[in-house]
Formats: sequence, structure tokens, C-alpha cells
Amino acid sequence: MKKNILLSLFLAVALFVSMACQSVSTADSPVSDNKNKPANQANTAQKPTDDAPRISLADAKKDFDAGNAVFVDTRAESAYKNEHIKGSLNMPMEAVEARYKEIPTDKKIIAYCS
Repeated sequence: MKKNILLSLFLAVALFVSMACQSVSTADSPVSDNKNKPANQANTAQKPTDDAPRISLADAKKDFDAGNAVFVDTRAESAYKNEHIKGSLNMPMEAVEARYKEIPTDKKIIAYCS
């Protein structure tokens, strides 16, 4: 029962992260278009269009450094091999169901895709 609950929880978080990655990558204003925006708008952060929970970089680093969190990189293995957060687990979205047991259950899970 606990295994099913943990799997469901992780899949829900993974789904939110996936949606967040897609919403950022399919934004209607590409970065290269910043030259056409006024200077005060060129570097403004885009607001997420989903309900995925967010964590600040400072809080994520604090939890990770304290040993209270694990980073899960949900990108393809080739992207992970090219660059990733040291100590993160690589678990592409399509592998989550088969590999979820590799994720520690006693830590905060911080999934990222970019």
C-alpha cells in the first residue's frame, strides 16, 4: 500500500514537472525575440502556466546540502551526460514507472528538467 502511495505521489510530481518543462519550452515569446522588447522587459522571468509546486534555488540547495533532498533529473540520458547537478539521479519521464524504487523515500524529491 505504501509503495502504491509513493508511486502515485512521485508520478503526480513528475507530471507537474513535465508540464512545467513543456510550458517553458513552448512559450510564445522565444528568448531570441528579446531584441524586439523594451529593455525593461527583455530579461523578465516567465510565469509558469501550471500548478506544479516550485522551490527556490536557495531552498533546494539548502535541503540538498543538508542531506534532506534528492535531485531527480527527468531529461534524456544524453542531456544528463552532457551536464547535470552533481549527485542527481537521472530518471527520464518514460523510465519513472520502471525505476521509481531507486528514489529515496525518506527525502524531499526535487525533480528538474532544465
